[in-house]
Amino acid sequence: MRYLTLAGLLLLAGCGNAEQEAYNEAIQKGVDILSAEQYEKAEAYFEIALENQPDDEKATAYLTQTQIYREAKDFYDSKEYAEALEKAQQVVESENGLEGLIAKATAIIEEINAKEDHIDAELDKAKAAYDSGNMDEALPVIENLLNSEELSNAYFSELKAVGEQLLADIQNKQNELAMDEAAKAKVEEESLLQGSIDRNINAYNNLSLPLRMLLATTVVDERAMSPVLLGYTLAYNFDEEYLLLNSHSGAGVGHQWFIIRDDSNTITPIEGLVNMGTSGYRDVAVDSTPVSKADLYNRYMESKDSYDLALQNVFKLPEMTMIKYEELRSYSGQ
Repeated sequence: MRYLTLAGLLLLAGCGNAEQEAYNEAIQKGVDILSAEQYEKAEAYFEIALENQPDDEKATAYLTQTQIYREAKDFYDSKEYAEALEKAQQVVESENGLEGLIAKATAIIEEINAKEDHIDAELDKAKAAYDSGNMDEALPVIENLLNSEELSNAYFSELKAVGEQLLADIQNKQNELAMDEAAKAKVEEESLLQGSIDRNINAYNNLSLPLRMLLATTVVDERAMSPVLLGYTLAYNFDEEYLLLNSHSGAGVGHQWFIIRDDSNTITPIEGLVNMGTSGYRDVAVDSTPVSKADLYNRYMESKDSYDLALQNVFKLPEMTMIKYEELRSYSGQ
């Protein structure tokens, strides 16, 4: 009986040794094959180890850790970063786990964090350029970032919203700057134009008095623009602040009198009369819109020789006064 018991114990020990060997072999093969990233095969070996030693903490930990890491890697490869981070963190925090899997899970976490750090850095770069007023530098940075693959990922949606708002701010600022530049350019253009106008007005005022009288007459009587005033004469005189002009051919009717106000920058037709012969004088309708002396000077420069030659037919007539004008007007309609 004693020998039978011993034989039974030896048989049981033999079975126990076989299970232990099978367990050890399965654990080792599972660990070895992990280096080849064959995670499903590693899981199978760890399951074999558990079959030989059910409820073994190490085999259970290895199996669970491998399964979770495989999920983390699958999520990472499919760019589901939130889920990948959650699973990778579980691997890192697992007890009795494999250091190799912890290192791999840590690498996943660091890679995702590096992507986020890169996005933050680019946002900061664009924001710094925006704050310094350098829109030309800020715009390509934010555009490249928003068009990047990373920022198309839902995990970075909050950072994308920040980037889109910054892009809108940059574009609005560019529009403001463009408007400011356009306004500045307009002011400069108007300043140059006004400078040209002022120079021409000054040039007009420096012309000889007869020449200025002739040019002023062109506003109310187109005959004053006739080449060299051929066939006509122009008499003028100043009375108070008014300029009186009388253009005529020396015969017949149609001799016109005009009153024009001569200001520093403009001349303004006031009214006019025309000689109708035995019928007396009648009012002549005039356009009382002020005319810039700069325009008159331009008119002079366009036909300078003709106006200069016409001066021989322009003369001052002191008898032309406002009193004389009103006297002629009293003959209106007779």
